[in-house]
Amino acid sequence: MKKSLYLLPLLVIVLLVSCSKKDDNKDVTPNTNPLVFVSLTANDTILPVNGITQVAAVATGDGLTYNWTASYGTFVGSGASVMWTVCHSDVFTITCVVKDTHGNSAIKTLQMHVN
Repeated sequence: MKKSLYLLPLLVIVLLVSCSKKDDNKDVTPNTNPLVFVSLTANDTILPVNGITQVAAVATGDGLTYNWTASYGTFVGSGASVMWTVCHSDVFTITCVVKDTHGNSAIKTLQMHVN
């Protein structure tokens, strides 16, 4: 019986500690500047073969990064504005993915006509 009396407070303490709520998000800073991908534009969307144009992404948010891809062609530069060129005629798609430091991302595409 005495052993049970000693174990009861220990059991209560264990239950209280294991049932306490952890606040894992107490150090998380709220996102007060959400990612907004405003536009994706090119100086020229109709180009001659081997022509070059500037392509620019306009976005707002925290710590933005830009990832540029195209169905074909070459990018020069990095960041919100790049140059793009291609060596043969067709219709091509340029894609820009913008990411922020909060793990959010947004995507836009642009059609380029090369004659």
